[in-house]
Amino acid sequence: MKSLMVESGDPAHHARTLAFAVLGGTLALLILLIAIPLVVPHESLPEPIIVFVSIFILIAALIAGIALAYLFLTRSPPALSGEKVSPEQAPMPAARRSEGEQDPAYQDLAIRLLDGDERRMMKVIVEAKGSVLQRDLVRITAFSEAKVSRLLDRLEERGLVRRERQGMANRVRLTLDQA
Repeated sequence: MKSLMVESGDPAHHARTLAFAVLGGTLALLILLIAIPLVVPHESLPEPIIVFVSIFILIAALIAGIALAYLFLTRSPPALSGEKVSPEQAPMPAARRSEGEQDPAYQDLAIRLLDGDERRMMKVIVEAKGSVLQRDLVRITAFSEAKVSRLLDRLEERGLVRRERQGMANRVRLTLDQA
């Protein structure tokens, strides 16, 4: 009950509720529209009415499909929705992970919450196993040095990465397990 109260202010919860309402209404409309030709003899219906009902069925089916797609694509992961998680699906505790190894669930979540260029930068850092030189980021992403620096500033502000001096270069490391 408490989790329901927490989620009620969440915009994603409201959007899912709306999607369920749209899906329910659309399915009810589809049932009614399909039932019309079954109840009323189609010989007595004028042709424009049959065309109109057919187009309405098509539109209602399209809306139902969009609502279903939204509901399936916005499912929350089991760990966040309160469902049981099997041991192999559960994230590895930080104490059992090695120094540079990050929790993939947190990495994926952090990457999905970023905008395009920040997401691209984080993917490159994650693919480099959480540690990469800043100059290599410039080379790999083909961003200018200034843009890489600005993107890293924003990622540092969010606590996702940190820069460490390494000789004449900066090493960029993920800090997701500390966030």
